[in-house]
Amino acid sequence: MSGISRKEFLKISGAGLAGMVLPGAVGAEFQDQPATGSLTIEDIKTALKVANLTFEDDELKAVLASAEESRTSYPALRKAASGMNWPGCNYRLGMPTDEAAARYAHSVTTREVGLKRPDKDEDLAFLSVVELGYLIKTKQISSVDLTKIYIARLKKYGPKLRNVINLTEERAMTDAESADEQLSRGVYLGPLHGIPYGAKDLFDAVGYPTTWGCETFKDRMSNGDADIVTLLRAAGAVLVAKLSMGALAMGDVWWKGRTESPWDARVGSSGSSAGSASAVAAGLVPFAIGTETNGSIISPSHNCRVTGLRPTFGTISRMGAMALCWSLDKIGPICRDAEDCAVVYSALNHMTGHDPSQTMSGILYKSRKDLKGMNVGYLVATDEAVQKPVDLESKRWLKAVSELGAAIKPITLPAYPDAMEAILVAECSAAFEEFTRSPEIQDLEKYSTWPNTFRSGRLIPAVEYIQADRYRRHLAMLYQEQLETVDFVLADDRVYQRIYGLNLTGCPQILIPWGVDDRGRAMSCSLIGRPYSEDVLTSAAYAIQQKMGFHKLRPDMSQWA
Repeated sequence: MSGISRKEFLKISGAGLAGMVLPGAVGAEFQDQPATGSLTIEDIKTALKVANLTFEDDELKAVLASAEESRTSYPALRKAASGMNWPGCNYRLGMPTDEAAARYAHSVTTREVGLKRPDKDEDLAFLSVVELGYLIKTKQISSVDLTKIYIARLKKYGPKLRNVINLTEERAMTDAESADEQLSRGVYLGPLHGIPYGAKDLFDAVGYPTTWGCETFKDRMSNGDADIVTLLRAAGAVLVAKLSMGALAMGDVWWKGRTESPWDARVGSSGSSAGSASAVAAGLVPFAIGTETNGSIISPSHNCRVTGLRPTFGTISRMGAMALCWSLDKIGPICRDAEDCAVVYSALNHMTGHDPSQTMSGILYKSRKDLKGMNVGYLVATDEAVQKPVDLESKRWLKAVSELGAAIKPITLPAYPDAMEAILVAECSAAFEEFTRSPEIQDLEKYSTWPNTFRSGRLIPAVEYIQADRYRRHLAMLYQEQLETVDFVLADDRVYQRIYGLNLTGCPQILIPWGVDDRGRAMSCSLIGRPYSEDVLTSAAYAIQQKMGFHKLRPDMSQWA
């Protein structure tokens, strides 16, 4: 390439045929910008320290020239990518072609219900989705009346729990009236017909702000509905509130303070689906929608003692939702019990054509009362522990699963390098790159550590990010091999030691409450499955819940009155 610089070569050949078809495609808006100051070999050495690398000085001379050339082009790239909500690379979970068509079916057979409307609205508010659906279908209560009850509770308890950002009252009443009118004509849309719900405030709902839990965006109006809002509306559900979230989807602190768990004034909801879990636990909505990138459904479900399902990556469209980490973000229901999670998941699990990472799947749920014939793995930390028999008396959930008829064996999931976190940090830093460079980020400094994370993302070497992404595929295969040996894996609590690995590999997980320990702290257990096994997880989880009954407990709301 004598006589042609590296940059000139890229300009004439890097775009391949497109560059030939569209000569001069590099417009004035993409021209290089002068750099401030000049780079030195010492600058390059300092930068390489971040990656724990060293090169000889003669090697660095060539690197210096290349770096000096490249850095003038980055501002134009940042400008070009500004405002885009597309993933940098399209991470998808694959399925065998012959299995995909068979699994793209929806069938949810819930338990038989027969009950009368409770006399007290307080008791009504804590019923499950399935139970409320029966009351509406049998016209023991109207959607309008039910919606009014939940809106009143949101107004009464929401400010003290700090779990509501905005009510969608006008829209809710219109949709509730429509649901009642349809039912009067004999049109029944299914188990979510007329059921109120809340959505984490990173989902767009036309006519209302979507704040992302950040004061900077408190007046950011939605121009359309997120796919999940559209799907739930088609199923007859009624959106009553945009619920709180940790600022930009981390933790349980937003600009008005910490979202609380209604069980204990000393305990925060955890995050980032903080308001979704808190509102369900407090009986402010019968179900809510949350998102998870790294524990954001599972953790608040634990603190608020409700049931949370993080589905397989790519099974629910994320169009109209704030992007934090394109290859990790997942949407899932938070409910009173696992059967409700199956009902809501079925309504959300439909291809929309709007999310490039979405994969075809389905759910074939049938309520069950035992686990006979199931092989269950109990998650242990080390390979050595796999060689020892499981002590069924050591954990109450182990004993319960055994009594329900399942065979239990120890199982482990592979560890992974700590540097795999580069995927999350690099992607979220890219998602909020423009915001990070703006003066507005100073407001976020007051109640979030995100600014430091976004800035640190600039120091992740591109090569290491790609290496992490390559290893991710391998890790997914290792997880798949282990998970295929059992029907599901039972684990203590939130599985924090593997929560990031489970999110990286896209595996589904459901958390169910298990009362409290001797010190009054929340207890829970998790069921983990191979990809696309939501029906197995929800039916098994509900069988356990029917036996133990912890999902029926509710907090004393007088402390928040």
